[in-house]
Amino acid sequence: MKRRLLLIPFLILAIFLDCFVFPSLFRSGMRPLFVLSLALAATFATKVQDGILIAILGGLLTDLFVNPYVGLSAAAYLIAVCIAYGFTKKHESARLRALFGSFTAAVAAETVIFVFSLLIGARFDAYRLLRATLPSVILETLCVLPLRSALRAKEKDGSIHR
Repeated sequence: MKRRLLLIPFLILAIFLDCFVFPSLFRSGMRPLFVLSLALAATFATKVQDGILIAILGGLLTDLFVNPYVGLSAAAYLIAVCIAYGFTKKHESARLRALFGSFTAAVAAETVIFVFSLLIGARFDAYRLLRATLPSVILETLCVLPLRSALRAKEKDGSIHR
């Protein structure tokens, strides 16, 4: 329970960054999804249940503030957490596993959002896809390692109990 209480300030900060800070900083359509990065970091650092909780709750709250389709981000983040969880059982380096798993999961989440936008009638623009989505995925992936380290540090000093 203490572990999940510690994640609440991180989640509030992530929602604030996703909904109010990043859209005003990145006008080019590129928008890193900090809630997704936090959900992936929680999946790699603590337990998969924490990642699922952050993905669903953070996705729904982000959708309420920013997106007209409530539940789309939550579904995309949940798929990403499930993919990232598959990388937690491998026998490679933990850092490399987290980096590659985060990249794969972020690509999956962005793909779900992109395909849904195509299904509802958005025009396919390959240039926009490369210009906005690929840098967003890279930024989301790069955010996972420091968040994972921060969550691991809290766990080692006794703040988070498994």
